[in-house]
Amino acid sequence: MLKNLTKNQIEILQEGFKNEGESSYEFILGNRSDVIISAPHSCSFTKDGKNMPAECNSGVIAKLLNKYFGYSILCKTKNCGDDANSDEKSDYKNQLATICRKYSPIVVLDLHCTTSESDFVVNVCSSYGKTLQDDNGMIGELAGTFKNFGIYKVAIDQGYSLEQKTVSNFISNKLGQKAVQIEINNGFLEYSPQNLVKIVNALHSFCQTIRKRNEIKSRQISLERLREIDDAFSKTQSLNDFEYVDGISDIVLAAPHAKNSVLNGKLKPSESITGSICKLFYKEFGFSIIYKSRDNDQDYFNTKTNEYKTTLFKKVLKPSTKLYLELHVLNKDRVQDVTLFLPDDYDKEKLYQIINILNNHNLQYFSINSIFDSYKKTRTVNQIKNDCFKLQICFNQRLIDDDERLKDVVECLKDLVASFII
Repeated sequence: MLKNLTKNQIEILQEGFKNEGESSYEFILGNRSDVIISAPHSCSFTKDGKNMPAECNSGVIAKLLNKYFGYSILCKTKNCGDDANSDEKSDYKNQLATICRKYSPIVVLDLHCTTSESDFVVNVCSSYGKTLQDDNGMIGELAGTFKNFGIYKVAIDQGYSLEQKTVSNFISNKLGQKAVQIEINNGFLEYSPQNLVKIVNALHSFCQTIRKRNEIKSRQISLERLREIDDAFSKTQSLNDFEYVDGISDIVLAAPHAKNSVLNGKLKPSESITGSICKLFYKEFGFSIIYKSRDNDQDYFNTKTNEYKTTLFKKVLKPSTKLYLELHVLNKDRVQDVTLFLPDDYDKEKLYQIINILNNHNLQYFSINSIFDSYKKTRTVNQIKNDCFKLQICFNQRLIDDDERLKDVVECLKDLVASFII
């Protein structure tokens, strides 16, 4: 992270944008091209026939992101009697489109500065996710990241609409790529160099997060490999009743019914695919996992205390854990494709994101907290004391048996765990 800046350092960068160059814009290719930073108002511009002052600090932020973190940036450097942000025909926009076609960024961050009279510090503009291709989770992540850096006055789409001919609308509509306009209160930036540092670090932190998430979401998972793991897992018995791996503790995947157990004196058949998914997700992403690995008469899920749960609570879950995800399989005769079970104090905003993820992967037939029985208090999601999101997710056996539907399940799980990476 950027530690500090002097007022003199900032003023030198500002002067660079006040003294216009020969070319209309400047593109600097950094060692990161998966996020493109744009500053179309970094020099003075002409709007409705009127000369408008430069939003120098938008260019300063872009330059700092390039210098200290290696981001690729495009900045306006000369007023050609144009407005690179709102003119329908724009050399700047065309150049940005060329850059995006070449590098296919995860997102374009289009930076602007507003007057000190604005009642926000940051305004995140995407026409409620439309310019982000309906990735509403990215809006929440961006707003949340600013708050993590002590920037609490964050507005969403204040004064912004999809009809405006902005850079972010242009990139989204013309290329089908994600873009967001970020407006920053110039009074906040001018008040203290440290405020500018906060903005730069918050944007970098946000980019790091979406980079990690994109890596997970874009990873190709071989169903053939999953079937091979499951075939071997279902045919073997471990020396231990359960196995666990202490990996990346942000995410914990659990499968307490991955092997046969006894429930109410009756055999509870194994849900081997849940253990196999745990094993595969550890191999692919390094997440922490715990799963039943040997048939026995123990029901690790519905009993109040057992060795499995003791290990989970004391060795696998950490204070840093953001998501506990417990995998189960429903009987084929269930109507639902998916059932979600959560404790009473769940984060409703996160649940809405999960519902969107289910819908995006053709898993619309789901129910929430539909399982009520005598074991409710002993369910793991109700026993975990950690301040993390706890979710028991049950997929219908129909989905597991069909390769196309199993692909939906795996892709859904990838997106789900990615949404908790911070």
